[in-house]
Amino acid sequence: MRRDRLLDWLNSKIHSRLIFVSAEAGYGKTTLLSDFARRSRPPTLWYRLDEEDRNWVSFINYLVAAGRQIDPTFAPGTFGLLRELGTSAPSRSTVVEAFIRELGTLGSGSILIFDDYHLVDDVPEVQAIMRDIVARAPERMTLVVLSRRVPTLPVARLRAQGEIAELTTDDLRFDQDETERLFRDTYGRPLDPDVLSDLSHRTEGWAASLQLVQSALRDRSAAQVRSFIRNLSGAHGELHDYLAEEVVGTLDEALQAFLMRTSILQTVDPVLASVVTGRTVEDAGQALDESERLGLISRRAELANSSLRFHPLVRDFLEARLRREIGAEGVVELHRTIARFAESRDWGLAAYHYANTGDTASLFSVIIG
Repeated sequence: MRRDRLLDWLNSKIHSRLIFVSAEAGYGKTTLLSDFARRSRPPTLWYRLDEEDRNWVSFINYLVAAGRQIDPTFAPGTFGLLRELGTSAPSRSTVVEAFIRELGTLGSGSILIFDDYHLVDDVPEVQAIMRDIVARAPERMTLVVLSRRVPTLPVARLRAQGEIAELTTDDLRFDQDETERLFRDTYGRPLDPDVLSDLSHRTEGWAASLQLVQSALRDRSAAQVRSFIRNLSGAHGELHDYLAEEVVGTLDEALQAFLMRTSILQTVDPVLASVVTGRTVEDAGQALDESERLGLISRRAELANSSLRFHPLVRDFLEARLRREIGAEGVVELHRTIARFAESRDWGLAAYHYANTGDTASLFSVIIG
């Protein structure tokens, strides 16, 4: 589906030096930029990274290959230097210098897209090459970086000059009008207004979940569609599998455990995360920063102080997984730990967590005061 709101934004920002498109898996980063590239007149190099590109030779090799999709003779000097690596071993700086010089042959206004950049963002050699490209690529070239987290590139000077544009998870969410058009025009399945409202609320515009919902709705009656969407959850079915394989399952075990335990919180901050995980407040804060950078939790403006919280479907998934790992009684104990901590600080928070323990005596005691 053509997302005019975002395409218009890209058209207005495409002359920036650097565009960041940062969001977790399934928010439509690649789809959006593919659509934009198809509609754009300037030459566009597209480099989709993978785990095999974590060394500088592969990185430059694939950049040359991306350029040769546009011009089969692109970067002959760089290509020749790369072929010599087995014999005379030209230095990385020599190869990068040649590549940056030959970028100028692509013409004014060209676009260089790095897709899935998070896969190499921690590689020092790649970081050094990217710094050189950002600093020294032809003046009229725009670099677009698609990533599951905000890249670690040093861009303070460019930001101060207004040369950076950014799309985030919140920007990429399908709003209710877009969701309505997606199901009516693209999927050929118009939804009743109340069903559409439920779907928008449960998915919060997450493109991958909308696509999975569409797959699950095939051959269902209108009543079954309404029931399915009303009970939509990340705790089971295709949504669960997607989260397990593509989102949470790719993280290190320590962060997965942190996310599972904090998923029982309505809103998350370092202090509460420390209480429920046993980490120090500083360590919990760092884990929350990483989780936010990954797009697994987000600050929603409608919440007080732009509090951090989980996407509802991600939270469903994490809570279900936590219950499997520590058992129902273990989850109750976590709620009780938070409730006791909150009693003298926030009676509403304490009441919520006591309610989840089934401890009505403590619940009424907190409410009555």
